[in-house]
Amino acid sequence: MNPFTASLALAIVQFCSGVIMTGLFISTPSERFTRLWALSGVLAALGICTTVIVYASLTGTPRALGLLLGNTLVFSSGIVAWGGLRSFYQRRSAWWPGLLIVVYAAAFAALLASEATFTQRAYLAVCGLQVVFCLVLWEFLQGLSGALAERYPRWTFGRCVGIGALLILSASYVSRFFISLRHPELFEPPEMSNLGVALIYLIPISGTLLLSVALMMIYFERLLADKQRLATVDELTGTLNRRELVRCGELVLDQAVQARRVLTLAFIDVDHFKRINDTHGHQVGDRVLADIGALLRQCCRQNGLLGRYGGEEFCAVFPGLAEVQARQIAQHLLETVRQHDFGHGQPVTISVGLAVLTPGQMLGWDALVHQADLALYRAKSEGRNAFRMALAA
Repeated sequence: MNPFTASLALAIVQFCSGVIMTGLFISTPSERFTRLWALSGVLAALGICTTVIVYASLTGTPRALGLLLGNTLVFSSGIVAWGGLRSFYQRRSAWWPGLLIVVYAAAFAALLASEATFTQRAYLAVCGLQVVFCLVLWEFLQGLSGALAERYPRWTFGRCVGIGALLILSASYVSRFFISLRHPELFEPPEMSNLGVALIYLIPISGTLLLSVALMMIYFERLLADKQRLATVDELTGTLNRRELVRCGELVLDQAVQARRVLTLAFIDVDHFKRINDTHGHQVGDRVLADIGALLRQCCRQNGLLGRYGGEEFCAVFPGLAEVQARQIAQHLLETVRQHDFGHGQPVTISVGLAVLTPGQMLGWDALVHQADLALYRAKSEGRNAFRMALAA
């Protein structure tokens, strides 16, 4: 494959990537990062097409201006893609990337004015793209931490593909740089070597495709994670919703029955919740539920399942927890909620009903919930702010 054909293939790939990213933006116009990724794809396609046309048809000053425009567009596309990834991970935009584009364009213009060779201009392009690759790679790695990393899987397939694409692109340009130091003739058109064609065009084609696919994949992976979260998590309290709690609870209960292991189910209710809503309003009531959900999650994190059963009622399942430990957990829950400042000037308390599945018992989910519910009713009828154990059958 000659350099012109290879560069044309790269231009076509960049054009297709630009179309795909533009389609992604049209589908989700409210997302800033899709707009930036679409712009990045368009800039890269325009930059490479401009460079290919200039090399094929122009000479003199028009050719120099075309090369300046094309190379600056390609570099700018990488900076814009990095900005889109930064927006995707919900980090603030910065002013200095625009300065990088100006510096790169000025340096390239200086090389053209001094009639630098193709290899010398290539060194600048390689260094500029390495800066872009490092920025994008750093952003991918930064996505492994922070608030979003707590809500979404860290090492997704899309992120791995993106990091792999960046490593491929970076390795190809670094190899090109060091090989051209000794053998610059391998990379100079029109008689470019097969190695030069591979490092300048063919490998970047693969890396560009992989990076474009990776950006789309991480977006769709987030959409799927959000969909899964909406289907299984109560939005207000951050606990499991009732359907997911029952599904997981039945599974855990069946395993405990089959293995003849102990298990405790706790039914939790916020005391006088209607009074809180009537006195302080539903926004305060929602905040109380959200705070209690957070407190219960903290207490139950290492021991079992926790979900909102409905309204102001929560349910927790503790596999392997016998009566003595269940009493300790219940007392800890009561004290934690009682000592928490909910911000409306009045204390909030809870009542807890406990039901224990002992080894050898053959109870179903509904029967165990019913026992815990009766225990909760006793706790509330006997003064609230307390826990009660289910009575022996």
